[in-house]
This record gives sequence, structure tokens and C-alpha cells, in this order.
Amino acid sequence: MGKAIQKGSAVYIRYRDHILNRNMPEAAERETMGWLTQEIGEYIYIQHDRTTESFQHSTGSASGIRLPKSSILDIYVVVKRESE
Repeated sequence: MGKAIQKGSAVYIRYRDHILNRNMPEAAERETMGWLTQEIGEYIYIQHDRTTESFQHSTGSASGIRLPKSSILDIYVVVKRESE
């Protein structure tokens, strides 16, 4: 990935999805937003729907995606603006 992003940060990710179009020579380009929950080996884990109490699955519910780092084209931390 090359960028140090703190666990729990809200992120925007643009990535190549080879599984979606495995029969095509070009991978589909996709994007997602969510919270970075884990980085294990060559994968990162993003939750894009979760309860607000915790980042842990055991104390709340969540859904998300596991992405290979090699498929990530762009990743940015999403900065929360204060309400006006």
C-alpha cells in the first residue's frame, strides 16, 4: 500500500476487481468507502456498514470487504468536516 493509515480511519479506495471479471483480460475498476479495520499480510479489511459502539465484530455487527493490497489503485483518508 505504501501509505501508513491508522486503523479505524474512514477511507476511500479505488481498486481493480479481478474476480468480478475473471473471464475478461481487463479487471473491472471499482470503488468503495468505509473504515479500515485490519491489515493482515497482503490484505486490508474495510467495513462499510457497522455499529457505532466498536470496530470489533464480536460486540456489534458489520459488513465489509477484504481487498488484496496489490489491487488498490488509490486510497485516501476521508476527513470529517464539522457541521456548520
